[in-house]
Amino acid sequence: MSEKNIKNETSKPVESQIPFAKRVSVEQIEEGDDLAPKFDENGCIPCITTHAETGEVLMFAYMSPEALRFTITTGLAHYWSRSRKQLWKKGETSGMFQNVQKILIDDDQDCIIIKVTLTPPSIGGNEASCHVGYRSCFYREIPLRPETSDDVKLKFVEEEKSFDEKAVYEGTANPTQL
Repeated sequence: MSEKNIKNETSKPVESQIPFAKRVSVEQIEEGDDLAPKFDENGCIPCITTHAETGEVLMFAYMSPEALRFTITTGLAHYWSRSRKQLWKKGETSGMFQNVQKILIDDDQDCIIIKVTLTPPSIGGNEASCHVGYRSCFYREIPLRPETSDDVKLKFVEEEKSFDEKAVYEGTANPTQL
């Protein structure tokens, strides 16, 4: 999808020519008002997604320049899918859209936090962000200070799934790679 094909609420094309400033000085990056994100060698910037109302961490993903521009322009979260190698509008398949309420960028502009509200899956269930069916992608905890190596077993911190992932993603390949 071309950036010029994005539609706004009145169905008119929206130009998504959000400029990213050239990075010229530490002062500009850390203290200035220029948006000059630092994308990694793969053209991505890490993005932490939290719930705007509860503060809970929902997911971690990467944004390409195009994904960041779409997110800024549309107010809907877009990411770069490293497994599918394509732009990914969160909710396009599941109906679980992430409505962006705020975007933060860190001091050296190499990491993004977006604060979102969620919509429930289009076929039923509760609002969530994880393709496995849990509300958060961070649904398991790693034990601290285990007495033995056998004690290092993940503990589920979410006991119930928010939706039936098999029904929501029927016919869609699982993005988890071994």
